Order: sequence, then structure tokens, then C-alpha cells
Amino acid sequence: MKKVKKVLILFIVLLLALSLIYFIPERKKEIKTQHFTLLFSSSIDTAAIMELAIALESNYFRIGSDLQTTPSNNIQTNVYAQRWRYIKATGNWSASGNIEGISKLHFVEKAWGESDNAKVAVHEFAHTVTLKLLLDNEQQPVNSKDFDKKFSTFPVWLWEAISVYEANQFVDPKNLPYLNNGQYPTLSELDNRLKGGKIYDCGYTIIEYILSKYGHDNLISLVKNYGNLKKTFAVTDERFCKDWFDFVKAKYLK
Repeated sequence: MKKVKKVLILFIVLLLALSLIYFIPERKKEIKTQHFTLLFSSSIDTAAIMELAIALESNYFRIGSDLQTTPSNNIQTNVYAQRWRYIKATGNWSASGNIEGISKLHFVEKAWGESDNAKVAVHEFAHTVTLKLLLDNEQQPVNSKDFDKKFSTFPVWLWEAISVYEANQFVDPKNLPYLNNGQYPTLSELDNRLKGGKIYDCGYTIIEYILSKYGHDNLISLVKNYGNLKKTFAVTDERFCKDWFDFVKAKYLK
């Protein structure tokens, strides 16, 4: 009985200690560049954050030019050393990074499935620029509730493919067994982040194919048309996937 009581007391003390840690504000450092304000856990090496800052600044105008819009002028970039702090701040359990509007980024220092933190930062930044393009395309001033409802229909496959491409997160199709076996995914599969996350493997070549076949201006039109392939390219979803796979076969799977 005494043993049970000791275990219970120990459990309560541990729970209180964890609760205390959870609610204590994190110590952060700050670095400012021309277009970014980086707020990061004090335990993260400042030199590593400087590398992220350089990567973000060096891609600021390029991605803005690629997506034919002007990115937000001052983007708050939050970098977390611990995943639980990222989850606490964002409520996002299933990813390593996300955006909050056009001028706020969040991501974990060590992301799942990506060893290059600079690419994670650029990937999230590209999301803000895509969102800015969509907002610029709306009748001004934008009604936030109406836009949020419309934005919820934007396809995951195009949203993620653009950021994967802009962050140069290329995955060689030769290393993807399902592509080698001719089992290319449908758009509904690519829209599902939780079922294999194939869009992160295929996103680069999808944008590469669109640029090769339809050109840059038509890619921008596709974004403005919320991924409507029939309206933009006069093709069905099924035809698009087949043509993309034929492109991948010819270029990478010979």
C-alpha cells in the first residue's frame, strides 16, 4: 500500500513539473533581416538561424517573381527546438511547419522527412507567397470569411507541389517504387497528406511537367483557377495524371 502511495505521489509531482514547464514562456532570441524577423528558441544555434535567414532572403525576390506577386514585406518566422512547443503554438499535430496568413511562418528546427532546414523554411515561405497571389486575385477589399471559405477548396496537391518545387525538394522518381511499377497516384491520393504523403515525393516533377507542357503563365492561371485543370488546360484530372507520368517516365525512368 505504501509502495502504491509513493508511486502515486511521484506521478503527481512529475505531472506538476511537466505542467509547470508547459506554461513557462520559452526564452527566445531574435534576428532581423530586410524582409524577415526570425524568432527562435534560445537553445538553437544562432549560426544555424543565420543560415536560414540567408536562405529566406536569397529566395524572397525569386519566388515572388515566379508567382508573379510581391511577398509580404515583413514576415515573422518562428523556429521551434521542440516539437511540443510548435504544437502548443500552432495546434498543428501532423506537420513540421505551417503558415499563419501571408506574413507568419512556423516550423520545427528538425522537421520530419527533411534534413535541410533551409528547404523547410523556403517551403513555408513559398506557401505565404502563393496565398498572397490568391489574395491579390480577389476583388479588393477582401472579405476574410468569404475568402477563407473559398480558400478551403484550393487543392492540396497544387498547394504543396508549388512549395516543394520552389524549395527544390526534388525526389528522384527512380527511388519511388510505385512510380517504377507504373502505379502513379491520382489527384485524390495526392490530396491526402496523411495517406503516404505522396505529394511531397511527386510535387517537384508535377510543377516541372506543368512548366514544360503549359508554360509559366498557365501555371499562374491554374493557381488563380484553384487547380481547375479542365478550365485551365482543357484536360481531365485523369488525363493530367497520365500525361504527367508519361513525362516522368521519359525523363527519369528510362
